[in-house]
Amino acid sequence: MTALPTFEDVGAAAARIKPYTHETRVVGSRLLNKYLGIEVLIKCENQQRAGSFKTRGAFNAVLARIERGEVSKEKGIVTYSSGNHGQAMALASYQLDIPTVVLMPTDAPKVKVDMTRSYGVEVIMYDPENDNRITMADQIALERGMTVIPSFDDPDLIAGQGTAAQELLREVKHVDAVVLPVGGGGLISGAALVTKVFSPNAKIFGVEPENANDAQQSIAKGEIVTIPSPETIADGARVRQISELTFELMRNNVDEIVTVPDTEIFTAMRLVADRLKLVSEPTGVLGLAGIKSLVDSGKIARGSRVGTILSGGNVDLETFATCITSEDDAMRQMQNWKS
Repeated sequence: MTALPTFEDVGAAAARIKPYTHETRVVGSRLLNKYLGIEVLIKCENQQRAGSFKTRGAFNAVLARIERGEVSKEKGIVTYSSGNHGQAMALASYQLDIPTVVLMPTDAPKVKVDMTRSYGVEVIMYDPENDNRITMADQIALERGMTVIPSFDDPDLIAGQGTAAQELLREVKHVDAVVLPVGGGGLISGAALVTKVFSPNAKIFGVEPENANDAQQSIAKGEIVTIPSPETIADGARVRQISELTFELMRNNVDEIVTVPDTEIFTAMRLVADRLKLVSEPTGVLGLAGIKSLVDSGKIARGSRVGTILSGGNVDLETFATCITSEDDAMRQMQNWKS
């Protein structure tokens, strides 16, 4: 297995990507705090360049490989993504003038496919049920002399994602808990590295959709578990299995992974829109959606300071409007997606 990234790697990533990324703001809401019975500190990565925290890892992965001589700026990069990583890699390739191919599943949200294409990269669609995107990427790399950068199974990506938590904790200082979305596990893996240093007594929780709990099952079983293609509105968490890197980092550093139903995701999106006046995508609010159940179960004590990351805001307006109107409408939207 590739060597695990370290706290020092996150620091190096922060310096490397600083010219290319925003230091996003941290917000809170008095009414939200009253509703939850805790102080919630929310890092707004939905306002990051390309609309998500993935931009941090993408720039770090590309820049680090250029430094090490592992990327040919003439032949370029091939990657795969259900959305936000693809957009982030497309932005990085546009900014750094590197040809890039992005493999995207046919069930990826159209808004994410369109935004990825808008940066001028080549997008190739694949069938997530029948095609192996890793094999496809390896074949393209072999044929074209490109370098493969995966979507989350990479120490440079993980170190880059960890810079979001580093900024959060430097600004807010002490927290009692950190609650973060889990898709492939890159964000929480990187965030855990800095949380253990900045706030060593803080509990670290991950949140998955209940229909996409591959990470939760893997940690419970002690080995990587592969699940069928998940059905959830949170497209960024439609991951069938985590990687060896993220599995080890989560097993070593994360206290617990919990799940939420899609109905709680809709509720969290409505809270973010109503109280914070922010646009979020369903995966982006997973951390916030999990906080209430963690408080209700006593795993987070009332009165605690809790940090979370609003991880992305890439959602088409029709889906966003439907998700924040009513639970019935949101459930109908999910049924339409399934069909």
